[in-house]
Amino acid sequence: MRKVSTETKLLKINEAVVRLMERREATDISMYDVAKECGMATSTVYHHYPNIENLFHSLLENVFVDFDLLLKQCVDEEQVLHWTDINRMIETAYVNYYNNNPIAKKLILGRHTFAELGHADTEHDLELGHQVEMIYRQFFDIPQLPQPINIFAISLQVADKIYSLSYRKYGYITPELAKEALRLSESYLQLYIPPICQKVDFHSA
Repeated sequence: MRKVSTETKLLKINEAVVRLMERREATDISMYDVAKECGMATSTVYHHYPNIENLFHSLLENVFVDFDLLLKQCVDEEQVLHWTDINRMIETAYVNYYNNNPIAKKLILGRHTFAELGHADTEHDLELGHQVEMIYRQFFDIPQLPQPINIFAISLQVADKIYSLSYRKYGYITPELAKEALRLSESYLQLYIPPICQKVDFHSA
């Protein structure tokens, strides 16, 4: 009988958690539940992950990779006429992702007591904020921004707060609250970015 590879076991564990997340909140999932769902001994799951928070953190890292890729793909160069178009494209892409990904919804927007996950999300938002600023500067000549504050990271977190309210009340991000998050993040950014910014001709750069 062929030995099941570690990679295959990890994939089965991850898939089991996704299925469980579709039915339950994160705080209602135990290592025993994961083992039962993927048909493994609980000791096998513990061999790969010391506790449920560590397992969730591993899955959240995959979400962060998706966020990075999404940010690189969501801005349509031909449709960027004003800097607010960039904000709209980014937030629309993230709303669609959240609504189709139970791991992201429940670990980032949902209620749980895993402090390590909240810290990891905040740290990743800071990284995303720098990437978002680079996108804005690729298209527009925006002014120097206050240091060490990253307004784009704050904007992402502000939008996430509205998404979280929507998820906790309705189970998903509604179009109405997605629009509110967009309005709120845009209003915040307008405190630092003027209404009219000169476009950068990055093709000739």
